[in-house]
Amino acid sequence: MKGGRQLHRPRASLRRHKKRFDRNYSAKDQTKPRLNPGSSSRPASCDVCSGRSGSLISAVIVTYDSATCIGRCIASVQDTLPAAKIIVVDNASQDETLRVIRGTVPRAQVIESGQNIGFGRACNLGAKAADRSHLLFLNPDTVITAVNHERLDELLGSHPFGLAAPVLESEPDRRREDDGWLREYFAHTFEALRPREWQRSGRRYRGIQNAWVSGAMLLVAREEFLEMGGFDPRFFLYYEDRDLSRRYNGADLPVRTTEALRGRHAVGSSSATDDVRAAPMAWSLLGWIQYIYIHDGERNAGRAARVTITTLRFLRATMRTLGAFGWGRARRKAWQLDEVLRLVAAHASGDAMGFCPEALPLVRGLA
Repeated sequence: MKGGRQLHRPRASLRRHKKRFDRNYSAKDQTKPRLNPGSSSRPASCDVCSGRSGSLISAVIVTYDSATCIGRCIASVQDTLPAAKIIVVDNASQDETLRVIRGTVPRAQVIESGQNIGFGRACNLGAKAADRSHLLFLNPDTVITAVNHERLDELLGSHPFGLAAPVLESEPDRRREDDGWLREYFAHTFEALRPREWQRSGRRYRGIQNAWVSGAMLLVAREEFLEMGGFDPRFFLYYEDRDLSRRYNGADLPVRTTEALRGRHAVGSSSATDDVRAAPMAWSLLGWIQYIYIHDGERNAGRAARVTITTLRFLRATMRTLGAFGWGRARRKAWQLDEVLRLVAAHASGDAMGFCPEALPLVRGLA
């Protein structure tokens, strides 16, 4: 919704966006999925259907070592949208994720990617495997708490559809504004020193500029999503939802919150690995630089890379000094920052599977 009215966009514009998007990527970046024996690409049947809405939705969930939370997530889908198809794309989990899925909702379709291909590419695999008109992307650490089927039926009939972010308990309005260069810089540097339990929140939407919504719980029209090119496969983790929102805004497609569904998100618990969260922090930094490159150019992306990594090295040295005087938290933060910089350098010098291809040369030699 923009300017208080729905804007209709000719399908030709969506095809132009997709053609431009597809030219940037080669087929080698796409991973061929493997369906588990017993999985089916046909719609799963259900005994109870709450309204027409559920039968139009495929719930797509990406997992990676998500055994501690995936059971609650898929159970909530089955309870609130019993007619929905459940598709789980597993990124080579090493824990009990697959066993939990099969034990909780045996009818769920499981696609094993064979390796950790990140969030966006895995969502795209699920979207292509789906055969319902709409997709509900869910993080494995989210649960659906309520569905208003009358509102959902009305929402699913809207055209163009755009991006619809269900209300979360902690976020009555899911729309956010881009934080801008300076706030993002602080988020990737000085905010790394904050305790993990102090969650950072994005800038709330004030109607001043185009909004973005996170992919943690997101409803889209499948055909429209695929015509827009899906999630940009250059992003491994983080910023793929901002990029998608920006492209939808550019196509005059609505980006909004919906009260048709409600949910809860346990932020940061979708994977049980990496207690210090160095890997997500490293990919978030690279994703930000890649995002700047795509939308603001190489020069601005290079500046962001240099200033941010220089600041991280300064903070690491400072924490090491404070840790030498016996401050335990400083020692832990120094080690965390050291891991982040090490991983950034490793990704820049090794095989990053085609992720952040424009960002990596900009950070090479800096970390």
